[in-house]
Amino acid sequence: MRNMYKNRQLQCRTRLLLVALLAATLVGTDLEPESRAARIPLLLDIPTLDGTFDLVTTAVGDQGDAHLDCSLASYTTDEAGGLQIKYHDFNTKLDRPVPANGVATLSDVSAGRIAFTETSTSGSYVVVFDTSTQTSKPIADVSAGKESNPSIGGDLVAFEDRSYSTNPNLSEIALNELGSAYYARLTSDSMFDKNPEVSPDGSVIVWEKCQPTGLGCDIYSSIKQGQGLYLTQPLTGAGEDRGPVTNGKIVAYISDKSGENDIYFQPVGGGTEVPVPIPGDQRNLAISGDLIAFESQVTVDGETEYDILVYDVHTAKLYQVTNTAVDDVLNDISTCNGAGRIVYSAPQSGYDVISFTFQIPSSPEDDISALIQLLQSFRLPKGIESRLLPKLQDALKAVQNGDTASACSSLTSFISTYQALPGKKLTATQLSQLTSATDKIKSEIGCQ
Repeated sequence: MRNMYKNRQLQCRTRLLLVALLAATLVGTDLEPESRAARIPLLLDIPTLDGTFDLVTTAVGDQGDAHLDCSLASYTTDEAGGLQIKYHDFNTKLDRPVPANGVATLSDVSAGRIAFTETSTSGSYVVVFDTSTQTSKPIADVSAGKESNPSIGGDLVAFEDRSYSTNPNLSEIALNELGSAYYARLTSDSMFDKNPEVSPDGSVIVWEKCQPTGLGCDIYSSIKQGQGLYLTQPLTGAGEDRGPVTNGKIVAYISDKSGENDIYFQPVGGGTEVPVPIPGDQRNLAISGDLIAFESQVTVDGETEYDILVYDVHTAKLYQVTNTAVDDVLNDISTCNGAGRIVYSAPQSGYDVISFTFQIPSSPEDDISALIQLLQSFRLPKGIESRLLPKLQDALKAVQNGDTASACSSLTSFISTYQALPGKKLTATQLSQLTSATDKIKSEIGCQ
């Protein structure tokens, strides 16, 4: 999800090159909702995800490469004349710097801890900063000074280690289990192992394994079996496969096997590969729960740019988040306690970090289950409930089996049955609640 930015940072640590990343000078954008809706949508048949946009920071200079875990975000900034990491608490609205002995880049955040690359004249090291104790510690007692690009999840940090070869394109993936003495190489070969991503609970690591040229990339995963024990397997073969992310259950990545850069996902242990066919190129994936956020290519008035979209792997539904006349880039997503948040970077006076807060879309199964609970909460006479409840249960089973026609029939029968109840068995408010909920479900699953 941040591979383009990572590569530039590894080549040049003295300046935040977000403008160079986009390869164009772009005009500013406005956060007002009406300006964001002024363009033709990327795809006319996908809904816009409702939510609120806010500026995370208005500091001078450029800010980008934001990463997110619930209410805590980290990002890279050059506002003080050199690259440093700052973090933003969405609860307090406060920004604070992460102390570092040199240039600080390439951060990741999990459970109040921020892992980042610290570069000085002695080399580059992976450091973990604890926001609760305000203390920093290198991830391992090593002195080679060739560590970079960490990912953190739970108590596990994975990173690139180039200390085993003089060739910078022969990096290995190394691991450190925080709070223990475990530090080891996960890979040991003559390949270019790079861009590790750790699941939120620290149980899975995914990465790219490429030829030393940087081409011929495949996706690998490693599943933790116990302390210091990891089971590694290749997941892909055909095409160039890049940018893996994982929620601990599936791994999503970009592959060009279709002729363009599309999203694919499969179980972390291997299995059926599922494509997500969307027109144009996709890039920079992020995942949390069932939601994959990414940048998708769109051409408007002959000009190509990227907007942020979200794909729900549970419902196979696509949602549009941004709809601007500029590139919206380097996104990350986090879902916590029923709410979701996306952070990304876009040009204002410079490049700023923007957040988008939204309610996680529900699935038809969730909505039918909620309707069943609503009906039961009315405490209707047993004879009445026994006439209504089976119709919703049949609809739920049909949806779970992918039988839309039967689900629609059961829902229509449910409506007809409660509307035909004699007397005032249901209040006007109850009738309105049932009708609104049922109409929403029928719309979701495409009933005619």
